[in-house]
Amino acid sequence: MDFLTGLLPLFKVLAAFAAMLVGIRLRLGLPLAILAGSILLAALFRLAPLAWLQTAAYALVDTQTLCLAGIVACIMILSDFLEKTGQNDRLMRALAPLLKNPGLRLTFFPALIGLLPMPGGAHFSAPMVKSVADPLHIRPMDQAVINYWFRHLWEPCWPLYPGLILSASLANVSIATIMAYTWPAALACTLIGWFFFLRPNLKNAPALPPLSENTAPKTLLVLGLPLLTAILGAVGVEAAFAAVKTDLPFEIGVMAALVAASLVCALQNRVHPREALGELTNRHTLHMLAVIAAIFIFKDTLAQTGVASQLAASAGKEAVLITAAAIVPFLVGLISGITMAYVGAAFPLLMAVIPMTPTGPDMAWITLAILCGYTGVLISPLHICFIFSCTYYHVDLAQAWRRLVLPCAVFLAASLAFVALL
Repeated sequence: MDFLTGLLPLFKVLAAFAAMLVGIRLRLGLPLAILAGSILLAALFRLAPLAWLQTAAYALVDTQTLCLAGIVACIMILSDFLEKTGQNDRLMRALAPLLKNPGLRLTFFPALIGLLPMPGGAHFSAPMVKSVADPLHIRPMDQAVINYWFRHLWEPCWPLYPGLILSASLANVSIATIMAYTWPAALACTLIGWFFFLRPNLKNAPALPPLSENTAPKTLLVLGLPLLTAILGAVGVEAAFAAVKTDLPFEIGVMAALVAASLVCALQNRVHPREALGELTNRHTLHMLAVIAAIFIFKDTLAQTGVASQLAASAGKEAVLITAAAIVPFLVGLISGITMAYVGAAFPLLMAVIPMTPTGPDMAWITLAILCGYTGVLISPLHICFIFSCTYYHVDLAQAWRRLVLPCAVFLAASLAFVALL
């Protein structure tokens, strides 16, 4: 009986997670679903309505919340500029003649699109994959899973993904630290994708016809300059902040790099400044900002209830750790198909009970949460990129989903083995 009493705070938190999942399934929208979980959490821990409203208000004006919202808004502006001006398309077509290997040519375009957190990016790369795959006599079903799988290689370890930025922010560690632990995930995904999707299709494939003459290096540099500015700027400014040991939040450096990249793209394509303001008010950007607001309200509600000390004192702390680092991220990722959802649901609980080392939180548990959540998102039938990919190639969603089960299971097993070594 004492054991169950000790686990009561965990059951209350899991009830809040369940409310989120129900809200997602009922299509309330991710912000409202997370907000509902926050309200239920406050009620279960008897946090007064006025106290909850005060907590929510403080969460919305917190520096961390505002910085992350700024980064996401900048990412949305850059992604939309590159897409609407056609610069992404021009860059990919310019790179095509350099790719002689059929497998590389087949996977390069979705992987390139994957460098930008473009919502529904699999739909953008699908025509590129089809133009290469049709001469190779690859079936539409295989084209769909190849396009989807290689579109998401970078998600656990690329510094421009809002989910990774949010993970670093909630864990209070640098993006570079997380990347140092999660980069093998991209390599594992590449090898698994080659074994399950490329190898069988390219074994007896005919030779590809030669493409036009190579693009001049200067042209490639000009077309890729916004992307290079964003990536090198974000990583470089963060490294500079670390070197001078400044108290400035690393999010400011990332934001500055993204603003610079957007300016480069705008100048190259003569985009009017008014269009940037329009991107800030479009539906998808506002939705992402609402998600961030809801996540930080949930995080602060969790802290205000005192659940951290209750869970830390319970006999089931190890069970809480496993639940927060593996079960919750995977399930929320599976149900929602959204990286921000599993990060927002799992990380506040995880950071309440994670073991601390002299240099900060134990990165093995953070890595486990990211990789388990990523697996859930990758295998989710609700993932918008998966739905877009199946729709474009006119293939049955259930059959395509079954093709993902074994590769995702192998990736999850490899992830668990990797974390065990940490």
